[in-house]
Amino acid sequence: MLIGATSGLGRQAAEQMAAGGHRLFLVGRDPERAATMAKRLPDATVIAADVSVREGIEKVAAEAPRRIDVLINNAGVMTPTRQVTAEGVELNLAVHHLAPWSAVALLGPLIPAGGRIVNVNSEGHRSPMRGGVVRLDPARLADGEEAFDPFLTYSRSKLANLLFTYELQRRRPDWSVVAIHPGVVRTDLGRQFPRLQVAAISAFALPARRGAEPVVRLAIGDDPPTGYYDRFTRVRSSTISYDEDLARRVWSATEELRPHDGSPVRIVDNGQ
Repeated sequence: MLIGATSGLGRQAAEQMAAGGHRLFLVGRDPERAATMAKRLPDATVIAADVSVREGIEKVAAEAPRRIDVLINNAGVMTPTRQVTAEGVELNLAVHHLAPWSAVALLGPLIPAGGRIVNVNSEGHRSPMRGGVVRLDPARLADGEEAFDPFLTYSRSKLANLLFTYELQRRRPDWSVVAIHPGVVRTDLGRQFPRLQVAAISAFALPARRGAEPVVRLAIGDDPPTGYYDRFTRVRSSTISYDEDLARRVWSATEELRPHDGSPVRIVDNGQ
């Protein structure tokens, strides 16, 4: 299953996996793009769902196949101004952290031992584009910081996702859980920013096809070691991302923010 599949890197990843004969279940937010994707890949199942809210993930879970060998969490946003979901959650946090959390919680029963979870992350988890330190307050997950900075908010949400990735692997060692920075990829992620700003980034960005290649490799290639990847290379992520106490506190705060009774991420926790 590929969540965030109807444009950019996600669409390219879907097409590459489809070319390899893999059975695909694809999720995109925009109904028109989902319909277009269904025409491009008639053998795939494509649904439209807004995964920034619990209702959207529940829709995905209701229509999911009986078995999911690979779950790719690729949905992404970046906005120049602060936006909140219908649930009152800051949008970056909702899409980059809560969506993968709920996807794993609700789809986990369909993922067998040996299954893979690939979280598309970013080197931005280390430091925002304009520089600075990325910190995370578990008590303020839902609303972010008082002063909104689009790049810092994006970085915080990616750090939350990375802490979740590592904690999930500790709690579910029967799965292979990885996070990946696919490179700076030319997509429409920053389409709401000024054109000159977007053009400056796009000038040195990778085409979406190349950005998708390492994601596909982690999803369907040889069994990868768990951890964090900068494209094809396993590397160390930021020091704070290995803070197990912080990861547990973020986990607990997320459970309170988006509870899922009976979730497999509660059942297998290695006594933590």
